[in-house]
Amino acid sequence: MNLFQRFRQLLGQQPASNKNFAELTYVGHRDSNQDYIAHLFTPQGKLFIVADGLGGHQGGELASKYFCEALLMIARENFGKLKKNPELVLTQFTEQAANAMSDKMMNDYPGIKAHTTCAIAWLAKDNQLTTLHIGDSRIYWFTATRLIWRSRDHSVIQMKVDRGEITEQQMGTHPDQGALTRSIGVGKKVKPSCKTHQQKLKKGDTLLLCTDGFWERVSQNEILSLAKSKDADKDLNRWIKTAIERANQHSDNVSAELYIH
Repeated sequence: MNLFQRFRQLLGQQPASNKNFAELTYVGHRDSNQDYIAHLFTPQGKLFIVADGLGGHQGGELASKYFCEALLMIARENFGKLKKNPELVLTQFTEQAANAMSDKMMNDYPGIKAHTTCAIAWLAKDNQLTTLHIGDSRIYWFTATRLIWRSRDHSVIQMKVDRGEITEQQMGTHPDQGALTRSIGVGKKVKPSCKTHQQKLKKGDTLLLCTDGFWERVSQNEILSLAKSKDADKDLNRWIKTAIERANQHSDNVSAELYIH
């Protein structure tokens, strides 16, 4: 039984959405959904994953799917390793999953060009957070009144923001939006940004992982409002639909995971 076959045994074992957690994905105005979202809740902690595939016919859809499936399986079988050095181990899990994705793509679909972004959060049972991302899928950590931290995109427009050429508010509609400087690709070396945060999550702190189809159209203040949610599934669904409507028939796939601590 290979890695992807073993992953199928996990399906149906995950907790359903509740008042404090939701994950949703919509195709938007695209022909197919190349996003993939997943989570795994265990006694050791909670793992959240969002990926946004890029590529030709089925390429991006398969890349994000295979990557997430491999990562979940690797993590489930090796959760104990995360306790000692979560930053190093989460990076290793990501590299192994990327290699598994690449091998499967090359074996099953030789010649296909496919990439995926990823945003991953590991929340240990002691409330210590480790985050990892590649590309422009994002992780937000916030309260109802302030943004504590967000991941910095590996993209051309993030570089423009960092140089002061454009503002954060201009990122979503900029012509260069979508031009990535890093991604997970077939046969490519993985270059993630990963860190274990010294500050631990407190009650009411909120995590949002999302693809660019979400953050392009939902402002930071609107994102902060999600920390006040009494029904994570209902409120996340509302903002995803808002993001699609604001795109005026040009919406990307829109996916997000919301967890209120």
